[in-house]
Amino acid sequence: MSDGVLRVLVDDVRVFKDGRPALVARTSDEVLTLLASLGGRTIDELWLDHDLIDDDTVQPVVDHLVSVAAAGTPAPVRQVLVHSANVRAGHRVTVELVAAGYRARRSFVAGMWRHAWSR
Repeated sequence: MSDGVLRVLVDDVRVFKDGRPALVARTSDEVLTLLASLGGRTIDELWLDHDLIDDDTVQPVVDHLVSVAAAGTPAPVRQVLVHSANVRAGHRVTVELVAAGYRARRSFVAGMWRHAWSR
């Protein structure tokens, strides 16, 4: 990434308003493929929205992260920021990741986003 930070954004419609660089995945399959393609590189920031396209959610990604941590090889992620507007699901995802040993927290900064199709 051009700012030296490897940032992954998992969100079906949003991008960062300030244009900060990020690898973007819109579906759970896309992010699982992206994580595998990174070859063990450390992700500095993993931003997670819960509700994705159609009936898709971030849960398969969370299940993967929890599973590899339980197997003794947690994914190399410095910080997980859960920015979902789905309060209940966002809280549950955060709790699951923290219980698995990840540094995860909720992020409620609403003004940092714009829709990907807007300018």
